[in-house]
Amino acid sequence: MNDAHEPLTPAEEDAVRRALADAGGPVPMPAEVAARIDGVIAGLAAERGSGTRPLGGVHESHPEAVVVPLDEAARRRRSRVRMLLGAAAAVAVVALGVGIVSDQQGQDDLTAASEAAKDDSARGAPSDSAGTSALKDAPEAAEVPSAVDQGRPFVEAQRVPTDQPLREVRIAHLREDLVALQHVELPRPSSADYSGTTLTAPADFMCDPADFGAGHLVGVEYDGKPAVVAFRSPVGSTQVAEVLACGTGDVLHSTSLAATG
Repeated sequence: MNDAHEPLTPAEEDAVRRALADAGGPVPMPAEVAARIDGVIAGLAAERGSGTRPLGGVHESHPEAVVVPLDEAARRRRSRVRMLLGAAAAVAVVALGVGIVSDQQGQDDLTAASEAAKDDSARGAPSDSAGTSALKDAPEAAEVPSAVDQGRPFVEAQRVPTDQPLREVRIAHLREDLVALQHVELPRPSSADYSGTTLTAPADFMCDPADFGAGHLVGVEYDGKPAVVAFRSPVGSTQVAEVLACGTGDVLHSTSLAATG
């Protein structure tokens, strides 16, 4: 018997033709078989249209599905694709994790800064309160007293009217005018009393009262304004003379003069 894949000899082909001629031609297909074939064809067409069956007609999970073996190059390409996809997924996961950690760390830093600010405010509140209390409790700034009057109680000057005109003390001739005033207005040292406070001035002399201190006071005009010259008790051969502002007793000028004999 010849192999199934070898071509037929001329004699064998003649024998086949004679056998087919003797068979009387094609035999009609039975109706049952035709209906079954039509049903199978319709089912295959429906599966192909719905995409549930591959174009080859057999689902890839079917035991008879055709398996196409991959060569070595295809396997390497598929392996590289898997590795690249895995690396990309890992990078995405790491980036997402870093973003989450950074956001969390930023929120923690903001929370810590807010808490620190609250603590600083809480610590500063008592200090501010203490400072405000200290300002409230602190006495008002006292007027600058005379250098020799510090620590002495206020004593209002006793007015002694005089018929003499109001004398002027000039800034440019301060010592000269004070010496002239000293010799004209002050009593003799033997009868002078510096323990009290007396103010010698014309009756119309206007000067707001202040703590001028003990001594002999003389009303004058100084730099165009009313003022008081205070002659303090002599110490040895010298005597302090101070020009004081009305209303405050501030020392405008102070100098030492020779005590009168």
